[in-house]
This record gives sequence, C-alpha cells and structure tokens, in this order.
Amino acid sequence: MSDRYNRQLLIENWDQEKLLQSTVTLVGLGALGTVAAASLAMTGVGTLILVDFDTIEMSNLNRQLFFRPTDVGKAKVDISAQILHEINPEIHINKLNMPIEKAPRHTLETSTVILDGLDTFQTRRWINSFAIGSHIPLVSGGIYSFLGNLQVVIPQKSPCLECQSLIPEEELQKACTPFGEVRKEIHPEEKEEEFIPYVSSVSFVIGGLMVQEALKIILGLPPLKEYLFWDGKAGIFTSVPLERREDCIVCSPRYQLKAIPIRSPSDQQLKDFVIQLQYSFNLGPEMAILFQTQKLAITSERVGKIFTSGAIFRVVDPTLSSPLKFEIIFD
Repeated sequence: MSDRYNRQLLIENWDQEKLLQSTVTLVGLGALGTVAAASLAMTGVGTLILVDFDTIEMSNLNRQLFFRPTDVGKAKVDISAQILHEINPEIHINKLNMPIEKAPRHTLETSTVILDGLDTFQTRRWINSFAIGSHIPLVSGGIYSFLGNLQVVIPQKSPCLECQSLIPEEELQKACTPFGEVRKEIHPEEKEEEFIPYVSSVSFVIGGLMVQEALKIILGLPPLKEYLFWDGKAGIFTSVPLERREDCIVCSPRYQLKAIPIRSPSDQQLKDFVIQLQYSFNLGPEMAILFQTQKLAITSERVGKIFTSGAIFRVVDPTLSSPLKFEIIFD
C-alpha cells in the first residue's frame, strides 16, 4: 500500500482496498466538481469518470480549482485530468467530453457512486432518473452565493431528487456561467441566465461534504438521510427530513406499469388525458408518446389513435433517462 495513504489508514475501520476498487463518476467539473475530484484523487479512489462538455472561461477562475488564465478556451475534462494525474498518478481517469445524456450508459453503469455538480435542473433530473434506474447511489450538491445544499440518494431506500421540492430552480439550480454558445447549441431549450453569484469558499465546504458522503457509501457507512442546507453567511447548518413519495414518477414502482381506466373516451378526452400526463408528471414540451414503432408528439392530431387498441405505451421525456410505462384499460 502506498505511503501516501498511511494517515487515512489510521482511521478506525478504514478500508483503502475498497477505495482502490471503486469508481466515482463526477458529472460537472465546475466549482463543486473540481473540489470533489481533487479530494477523491488524494484519498485514492481507483477510477474517476469525468463528464463535462464545457470549456474554461475567465469567469470560472474565481471558484473552479484546476484552471488558470492560460487554460481559457480549453476543455474542462482535459485540464482536470491533467491536474488529477499530477495529484495522484496511481489512479485511473476516464474523460467524457460530452453531455451526460450522450455518455455511454455501459460506462456510467460501472460507477460505485455518482457525484452531481450539475448546474441545470433538467440535467440533474436526468442523472437522478439514471441513478435510480441503474441502482447507483447519487450525491447531489448545489451552491449559490453564500448558500449550499446537499442530498444523498440511495436507490429504493431514500427519497430521490424528484420526491422533494426543496431545490429552488431560481437559485440553487441556475447555470454557474453566463449562457454561452456551446451550452446553447447542446441545450437549446434552456433560457438565457443572468450572472449568478458564487464564491470559492462555499464550493470547498459543499464539495468537501459531497466527497465525505461518497466515501461513507464506498466504505459501507450510513450516509446522510436528510436534506442538508448551509447558510454560510450565518454559519448555520439546517437538516430537513425527507420522505419518499408514493407517487414519485422516478423511484416509485407505481408508474412502472400503471393501468388507467377511461370510459368511452372521445378524441378530445384522449388529448386532454395526454396533456394531463404532461402537467401531472412535470414533463417538458418535448414529451412524446412511443406506441409500438411510432413516436408522436403530444401536439399531433393523431394522438387519439394511440390509445384505440388499449395497449401498453411509453411516455418519453428527454429530462428522464428512461421512458415511463403505462397501460390503458377501457371501461
């Protein structure tokens, strides 16, 4: 065992071999992701998967640990991998310079735990859905000004991000950089954001806590069960109890296959039903229905014909990693 780990080996019940055999995926190499990646590399996590499609901007330099003025315009995954190899040449690093939605699923499914340093609500929703469907623990963090938040998701055991409404889109979920051409091209559905306040001290606190939870999961220790909120200005941590929702469309089995009775439906009633699906499950405007080999948008005039056979259909939404499955039963 390398001497670099001898101090953490003094911790009671520490198992360095578990860390060496583990794979941690970091989604987003911004303020939280770079802090978390550095800490994970130092502790000797065997493999780090870095997922980010962004390039470095001058406005990143006040809080994103790895980057220097000479790096502006370069890919975040490339510079991050270079720095991490310098920190610990013993670990393996896999770079994925692409949006998480386009990353190879078989690669992501090798993860022992996923750390979410994402900067948009839609992408967080996707990775939450993926983590639940793949049975991989997820550690999600967010920062805004002097504020930070943290939640751990253990699939089928704890509430997922979709279960609770504590994450405010107007603050903790905003993009950390101005709306750039790269982001606009890959996520054209996003609206342009204003400048968002950030300070590096908050990213070190929340990023450190995210790594702490990841290490606990790898070592088999009980993870955080509550939603943790930190007010850095007041110096106060607040824990909020969370409960799984029985009607959660992501982690509840209720919507894996659901029979929905409809009495003698007219075409208009069927169209209203699809619209109700969209609003009930917070699905986006790009929601589509997949029926046998057809994919029809909800605005299609043919939408009523989807249900005439009463067969199983799937609701596809780009913010979820897997489609929702339903079955229509006619009364």
